[in-house]
Amino acid sequence: MPVDHPAAVTDDGTGQHLTCGRYETDGSIVIDIRVQARSSRISVGTVENGRLKLRLTAPPVDGKANQQAAGILAKSFGVAPSRVELIRGRTSRDKSFRISAATHIPAVVLADADAPGSGPT
Repeated sequence: MPVDHPAAVTDDGTGQHLTCGRYETDGSIVIDIRVQARSSRISVGTVENGRLKLRLTAPPVDGKANQQAAGILAKSFGVAPSRVELIRGRTSRDKSFRISAATHIPAVVLADADAPGSGPT
């Protein structure tokens, strides 16, 4: 993990590990998600089985759920929607998105430094 990623560096200069993704060498972040389409409301859930759960109101038809998921991730990571790219899972509930130039990393995807199994190995 590159510690020089601006959104991943804490005040004390140490890097943060992600619970549902990884840092790429080009500075982008790949986030693994699981979507629940046609939900009654839009929400960013918790990380379960290494995937961030997103509840979407859009149906999984004609890429509408993928587009809504990309928009939610863009807003959550502080980037323009054009900086979010679906790289895996176009027709699956399990998806991976690449986020370029993130200015913010939501707390739900950061590993808790005190949790067992988090931190460098």
